[in-house]
Amino acid sequence: MDKAREKINAYRAEAEAANERAEAADQQLKLVLAQQTEREQELISLQNRVQLLEEEADKRDAQLAEAKQIQQDNAATLNQSDIVLKNANTQEEKIDNLEIQLREATKNIQELDLLNEGLQRKLTQKEKDVETAETEYETLKETYTALKNEFEEAMRSLDEM
Repeated sequence: MDKAREKINAYRAEAEAANERAEAADQQLKLVLAQQTEREQELISLQNRVQLLEEEADKRDAQLAEAKQIQQDNAATLNQSDIVLKNANTQEEKIDNLEIQLREATKNIQELDLLNEGLQRKLTQKEKDVETAETEYETLKETYTALKNEFEEAMRSLDEM
């Protein structure tokens, strides 16, 4: 009878430990899912930022092309060399400024691309972590169910005695 009680107590302790592990796995899974959601939102935000910077770069390219066209048009239509030289200098300054802005926008896009790649790798790792946690959770759940059934079987055996 004492051995049966010891066995029952051992089953209870084992069942409680399995419950605690299952709850810990549940909490870890929730944390990983929350982190994954946060990373996904951060990724979407960065993708939007990249898109805006690309649009800005396109706009700057168009402005640069327009400025070059204006410079060409002005050079072709103006007869006085001083006016042509003045306009050309002004246009070159604008072009230089636009080229600097374009380089900065390109640099920002490259930095965001690198950041995006890093976040993609983190997201992939988090997804793997979630899968691992889910697998562990299922294993613990199965162990708990088996122990619970075994405990109920032992209790029925004791009741029959």
